[in-house]
This record gives sequence, structure tokens and C-alpha cells, in this order.
Amino acid sequence: MGNQKNQTPADKTAEKKMTKYDLKMQARKEAEAREKRQSMITRIAALIVLVLVVIVAVAVPLTKRISAKGEYIRIGDHSLSKIDYDFYYGYSVNSYLAQYSYILPYMGLDTTKSFDSQQFDDTTTWQQYFDQMTATNIRQYLALSDDAKKTGFTYDMDADYESFYKDMTEAATTQGVSLKTYLKNMFGSYATKSSLKDCVTTFLTAQAYYSQILEDNKPTKAEIDERYEEKKRDYDNIHFSAFDIAADIPEDATDEQKEEAMAAAKKKADEFVSRFKNGEEFLALCREFATEEQAKKYEAEDASAYQDSTYAGMHSAYRDWLFDEERKENEITAIESDSTYYVVLFNLREKPDTVDDDISNTIASEKSRTYLDGISEGYTLSDPKDHLNLKALESADKDDESGDDSKEDGSTPEDDNTDKTNPEDEADGNNPSENEDKDDTK
Repeated sequence: MGNQKNQTPADKTAEKKMTKYDLKMQARKEAEAREKRQSMITRIAALIVLVLVVIVAVAVPLTKRISAKGEYIRIGDHSLSKIDYDFYYGYSVNSYLAQYSYILPYMGLDTTKSFDSQQFDDTTTWQQYFDQMTATNIRQYLALSDDAKKTGFTYDMDADYESFYKDMTEAATTQGVSLKTYLKNMFGSYATKSSLKDCVTTFLTAQAYYSQILEDNKPTKAEIDERYEEKKRDYDNIHFSAFDIAADIPEDATDEQKEEAMAAAKKKADEFVSRFKNGEEFLALCREFATEEQAKKYEAEDASAYQDSTYAGMHSAYRDWLFDEERKENEITAIESDSTYYVVLFNLREKPDTVDDDISNTIASEKSRTYLDGISEGYTLSDPKDHLNLKALESADKDDESGDDSKEDGSTPEDDNTDKTNPEDEADGNNPSENEDKDDTK
């Protein structure tokens, strides 16, 4: 069997080689981390992270002296004051900036400049985007809080309420300011512990109730098994070895020269395969067939091996062959793609230990989002004075809908919060279109 190698860069430089158990525990931790990042409602503890990024102070424009307790906007049957809105805005925006701080420059956002002066896309500023995001979040919090009352959900929030302000106090201490100042920096000039009581109560109730909804929607073992059987290709990992033999084709080669070069590459690939089948070691053959450019790479003992490789992260030239359920251990082949022959050795296909938990969380989230969509109907935004400056966007949306190329968005409320880019996909390399012709497994 070919040698195996972990695909995590950090592991390559580690002095101690990780065992399969270490790798699986690491995968479990990474899966749990992804689930936490993807949760619709950010947990309170994340507030501590906010002290590490630029805090967005919610300012009251001097040109709009609005009564702090008067109606600022309305969502459904709920009237929200400037105090209310600023709380949700401050929490939503700072959570967003903390979560995606590592890629904000690539998203075109400079947190030292006014959001209103920076474009999110051709028609929307970052300020408008954040206001839209905040309005969406408020819809969800209010819908969840109202539904909690209707369903008789009981919740002792004393501990969470105390924890909320404990986190705030710790963050304020880290910033070197008082809690009073920190609350104003985070949630606007009108924010005080007493003025935020109703907002924090609604917010914590929504969190607790959504957690209960997720728990209630956990699937049965039969549902998990059914989902796995339907999409096992997306969940399984492959362990394999590979070596590429590129045809030596000059830049100005004729068709005849190209054919000759490809024939020579095929001959090498076929010889490689034949000699492996006759008992020679895969890595030894890699070293023998390597070009001068490849020689350094294959000095390492695990140079040719790929471990825990996913379908989405695998080269398109050979992933279908490797994921064919007919594959057997030590089966080898040579596959032509463009001007290269890939010699591929199948070692093992396995279902990761974390898959059932991942599927359970996915199904629970899908059911819960569907439920949330249902209870959120009717919680529409009313902003007659256009405090959020979104009327221009509504007009643009209507113009788009009247065009021939209009289509249904189909996104969930959670998706609306990050619809410019999906940082999780970028971070994890799970965009099939980007990974189609490269391996992320080595």
C-alpha cells in the first residue's frame, strides 16, 4: 500500500507524526468549530472576541435628533426605538466583524472608514448592507421570542443575563473603560444597562428558544443513515497515492509533436503501473520517474500519499475513479487529463467518525431554519421615515424583478447575513468550482 500523509500544512512540520486517532480527534474538533460558526445565533461568549477588533460605535447623527424612546422603525407588530435598534445593530455588526476579521480586506471593507462611503456591491453600501442584516436579525429574534411565549416555552434567564453583563464587563476592562462607556461604544449613545433590559431579555430568550428548536429537530438514527446513503460521496474520505507524468510538449509544438509527447508520457505511466503490480513500491517508483523539478518533493517518506481526502477537494481528473464504490485496496490506474497522465493508487475509503454528528446537526439546522422561516412571516420592516436609507434599494429590487432575468433568491435568513461571500467556504476550500482542478489534500 502507498504511504499516507496528512493534508494539514501544520502537521507537515510537526516533530511528532500524528496517529489516526489524533487526526480523527482533530477532525472532530474542526467539525464542531464549523458548526459553531454556522449557527444562526452567535453565542454570548463571542462578545469577548470583539475587543480584538475595531469596535463600531453606534453614533447618533447630529442632523437627526431622534427621540431615544420614540418609534424608530417597526417590524411586524413591534415598535422599536432608537435604543432598541442600536442594540441589535451594534451586536450584529460587531459579531460580523469579529467573525470575518481575517478576510475583511479581501471583501473590500475598511473598518477605519465610514461604512456609508464604501460599496458592498454596485447598488449597496456597507452601511445599507449592515442595516439590512440587522433588520433580518431583529425579525428572527422577535419571531422566536413571540413564538416562545405562544408555545409555553419556559426559560430561567438569570444565569445567562448575568453572564451577558459579565462578558461585557470583562471586555470593558480589557478596553480600559467603564461598563457604562463600553455599552455606549457598543450599542449607541443611549445605551445603559437599564435601557437595554428589554432588548437583552428578547435576545436571550430567542437564543435559548432556538437552541431548544434545534434540539427538538434532531433526526433519528434512521434519518441520519438515509442522508448518509444519499450523499456518502460528499461525506466519505479517501486515502490514496498519486504521481503525475506531464507530457514534454514544446510551446510551439505541432499536433504531431503533441501526439508523440503524449504517447511517451503514456508509455511511462503504463510502465509505472505495470511495475507496481509486479511488486515494486509506489514511492520508489515515484522517485525513479520524477523529473528534476519533482525530485526534491519525493525525498520525504510520505511524499506521494494523500490522506482524508474529500471529493470536493480532489482533482477532477481522478476523483470519480477513486470514489467509485467498486474500488479495491491497492487498485492502480493511469488517467489522462489534458497534457498529463496521473498514476493513481487507491488505498482506503472510510466514513469519518464525525459524520453522523455532522449530518445530525445539518438536518436539525435545516428543519429549524424552515420552522424559523415560517414563524418569521409577517415580521416585515416598516420604516416610513427611511431612517435606514433602504428605500433606494427597494426601488432597485423592484426594477430588477421587472426585468427578464429576474429570479427567486431562495436564501434563508441566515444566508442574508453573508450573501456577498461565504467566508466559511473560502476558509475550508469547499467551493467545487474553485477546487475542481487542484488538490487541497496535500
